[in-house]
Amino acid sequence: MKMKYLLLTLLFLFGYQNIFPQNKLLFTPLSANVFEPRVGAMYQFHDEKLRLDIGTSVDLLELYKNQDTEIRFGSDFFTYTRLRSEGRMKFPVETSDYFFGVNFSNKFKYKGLDFSSRLRISHISSHLVDGLSNNGVFEKLPYVYSREFFDYVVTTDVEGFRPYAGVNFVFSTIPKDVNKIIPQLGIEFPVKKLSTSTRDFLDIKLAYDFKLTGYEQTYLPVHSVALSFFFPTYDNIGISLNLNGYTGPSMHGMFYKEKDRYISAGFQIIFY
Repeated sequence: MKMKYLLLTLLFLFGYQNIFPQNKLLFTPLSANVFEPRVGAMYQFHDEKLRLDIGTSVDLLELYKNQDTEIRFGSDFFTYTRLRSEGRMKFPVETSDYFFGVNFSNKFKYKGLDFSSRLRISHISSHLVDGLSNNGVFEKLPYVYSREFFDYVVTTDVEGFRPYAGVNFVFSTIPKDVNKIIPQLGIEFPVKKLSTSTRDFLDIKLAYDFKLTGYEQTYLPVHSVALSFFFPTYDNIGISLNLNGYTGPSMHGMFYKEKDRYISAGFQIIFY
């Protein structure tokens, strides 16, 4: 039933975007942060895994607006799914993480600079799927993984350079040994933009995201790098071809004590 309601909500939110294509997010998602709204897939070369990301964020209400400040209320619904490559287009699903919640985004000016921020109040849970079983027996024992948290990040944009800082505060979690405070730093910067006299046709961007996460009060670094080649296509929709690198504790809750290290290539559909 939980999966049924999640799928219905995702369909509603995608429908909302189609009905209101002008609904550009006030806070632009962070390219190298793994926990962002994405519609796409990537292949991890080192361990021959495929990750399928399905989800979106929408701004639902404008709470306040004047010349220098704007505040909106929105909603997030994502799934992050890891699949195993078996060849011949067979990809058994090993694990899936469900992320949903609400957010408040803000744009403001301070000392002549443009800033934006986002506060998310969210839940994430992780689940083993039958692709990690053999003859009905799971290769790894499943357990309950669930956490609720506040996630706050603030960023500025200076001619395309976008440094940011944030913190994730976990206020409820199973298992109990998950660290409660997760600091975050990152930067995005433009590499090259190609355009004609009438339109842009390629935007190349490099991004880096750093976190300190872990368990049992031991902190471990997470490094994530993303190189994206964005091609605008039609009616505020585009496709991004991405190269990603990741090293650190797994983003998937069922494997939070295991380290992932991979380079991946994939694509992402972007609504802008």
